[in-house]
Amino acid sequence: MPALCAVLGVLVLGIGLLDVFLTTLNYDESGFLIARLCRIQWCVLRALTRRLPQRWRAVILRQAVGLSLVLNLTVWLGAVVVGFGLIYLSQMHGANFDYGGRDLGNGPFSAMYFSAAQLSTVGTGQISPQTDGLRALSIVETLTGLGLVTLILSFLFGVFQVVRDLRTLSSNLAAGTEANPIISLGPYLARAESDCLVNHLRAISISFWSYVDGLRQHHLAYYFQSGRDQFALPYVLHILGHWLAGLRWGLPVDHPASGIPLLTQLISQFEHLTDQLPGELGRASAPAPRSVSFECFSSARCAAEQTTNLWLGRFLRLEREMARMAGVELAADPREAHERYRQWLPFAYRADLMTAAVSRDLDYRPLLPAGHPALPHAPRLDGEPGQTSARIGKRASRRPVRMAE
Repeated sequence: MPALCAVLGVLVLGIGLLDVFLTTLNYDESGFLIARLCRIQWCVLRALTRRLPQRWRAVILRQAVGLSLVLNLTVWLGAVVVGFGLIYLSQMHGANFDYGGRDLGNGPFSAMYFSAAQLSTVGTGQISPQTDGLRALSIVETLTGLGLVTLILSFLFGVFQVVRDLRTLSSNLAAGTEANPIISLGPYLARAESDCLVNHLRAISISFWSYVDGLRQHHLAYYFQSGRDQFALPYVLHILGHWLAGLRWGLPVDHPASGIPLLTQLISQFEHLTDQLPGELGRASAPAPRSVSFECFSSARCAAEQTTNLWLGRFLRLEREMARMAGVELAADPREAHERYRQWLPFAYRADLMTAAVSRDLDYRPLLPAGHPALPHAPRLDGEPGQTSARIGKRASRRPVRMAE
């Protein structure tokens, strides 16, 4: 029995400390324990609040990051206390410990009590180890407690630094709306020759890269909920995806705004964000719709009536809107416009798919309320009780997803 307690204690302690190391000290690693527990906690919290009124639902979901941090603290500290406590328990026989407190003696409570006291660096005079090995072990636990508290604090500051990066990024995109996200580009396009647009894109690039890079190590920040429409990850993805698509492919190739080098960097950062999303959510994909032929594109572009192809119609509206805001004529060469359409389609489709998945997963109601016509066939992530996120992601990756404007 003592040997079993010692082995179990070493195992619990090793798992806890390894998870702390992978989560807080290893870049681009979310650990193997707490990341999964936080994901389960989020899914349970979302399911429990599903039928509540939107006001109270938002209030409860805003506590997601705080509850996850409490879970982190409980699991990590609990693993250390229980691990050392089981090791102490395996040695609680004979005269290895001296008990000066009332009703204290060899047993699980005394072992856990002594372990918690040593981890807190306060110690206790009611239980005293009587061998050099146990004294050394108690000192090791005290030092472990100091290091663990330091790592937890740094992890906490890191999570909220990612949240601040999201706040900065949201403020840089706050002029856009869900209905017409590119309308806020008008003032910048009117002065495309100046450095105004470049400077604004540079500020967005810095804050977006800081957010994506922070999310690589602090995955917990993904679940942050502000309760405000324009301070949320789905809002950022929605607005930024349309901005990048409009600037890069909505204008003629000879327009100054479409050739800004920062656009290539931002598009790459935007596409790499999927690697930071939790579990199958970031890997779910579906084949992009086929682009129409040049003849069909040219005919629809010249025709006055609306096209029945949803994605073609969306690109034509984007091109007209961008040309109007920039104060330029539509590209005279239809082949050049068709080539831009072919390059735009995979990016726009993937951006909408990622935005839809994150919006469903984070319960972003302003962008994707129930019955929203923008994504009638998007993979449903919040309305199927009993399905885990992994099963949902696999189902989404197997079935093509159709989207409309």
